[in-house]
Amino acid sequence: MNQIIYQHWFLNNSDLNYDKKHALLEYFYDSYHIFNASKSELLNSGLLTEKAIDKFLESKKKTDIQKEYEEFCHLPFSFITMEDSTFPEKLKNIYDCPYGLFYNGKLLNFTNCVSIVGARRCSAYGKRIALELGSALAKAGFIVISGMARGIDAYAHQGCLDGGGKTAAVLGCGCDVIYPKENRLLYEEIVSSGVVMSEYPIGTGPLAINFPRRNRIVSALSDVVIVVEARSKSGSLITADLALEQGKDIYVVPGRVGDALSEGCNQLISQGAGIITDVNKFVEELSDRYGLAGEIIQPVAKKKIILSADEKKIYNLIDYYPKNISTLLEESNMDYLRLLSVILALEKKELIFEAFKNNYVKPN
Repeated sequence: MNQIIYQHWFLNNSDLNYDKKHALLEYFYDSYHIFNASKSELLNSGLLTEKAIDKFLESKKKTDIQKEYEEFCHLPFSFITMEDSTFPEKLKNIYDCPYGLFYNGKLLNFTNCVSIVGARRCSAYGKRIALELGSALAKAGFIVISGMARGIDAYAHQGCLDGGGKTAAVLGCGCDVIYPKENRLLYEEIVSSGVVMSEYPIGTGPLAINFPRRNRIVSALSDVVIVVEARSKSGSLITADLALEQGKDIYVVPGRVGDALSEGCNQLISQGAGIITDVNKFVEELSDRYGLAGEIIQPVAKKKIILSADEKKIYNLIDYYPKNISTLLEESNMDYLRLLSVILALEKKELIFEAFKNNYVKPN
């Protein structure tokens, strides 16, 4: 029987945690010898209790590994394990290293990687920065890694794709489960030029417990971790903490004092994280550090737009954070109909847009 069939069996085995799998692999050399080990051999290894061994052997008897592997081969997915020479080196020495990964797309070499993480419910400003960072990093030759979640993750992936780069998404569910559902097109775009990966077996749903765990893989595969908008207690800060433990460089996009979406970023700054004040300068400095000579993005000349006094006034009151029309009424001292007319004029000139009902922001 082909060696890869035993790897597929061991990857899908849920009776053993990663520590036990690693120990068995070191003792028995590979999954083939683990599968064929007798009870006495397993006992002599001293790695499992007799109760665990009996459970392990009973589970093995009920498994048709040839049939399960053949069924997997009909799916559009692949997998890689620690037994493969191409298994990412960056993962091998991290805490709770996965025995293997399922993936869809083309497995990348994971050199010169930057992860971008942040709030799911991000602001228009956060969206713009994530898109700009993703695109600029892609054009400079970096691989962008994130978790394909709503908000900053998704915009980072999209920015990278728009910049013609390769991006990797690490999921907290099976590779066949697209979560959130609105990221279906993004998923397909990522797979076409990059890779979607997961440590979880095919069919695993998006359980809440899985997402913090997958963050250790996001940070481990990266050389640099960037946080764009994060609340004081968020998954992005978990990723940053893991990255620090793994010896990675952390950079954040600073935010306004008192803004909930900036609390996490400002907290990281107080702890010594690097600050991104200019996307192009940051990417240029990072490119120099990693010996990449990517494209330096030149600002696009904007078409001159003439505004009336009222339009200037309202435009200056709106920024990249949604502002409610009631706030604009109070700040502008205009009557409702006059304000509404100005807002419609600014929308027509594509200078502002409605982020959600009666809340307006400047575009990206």
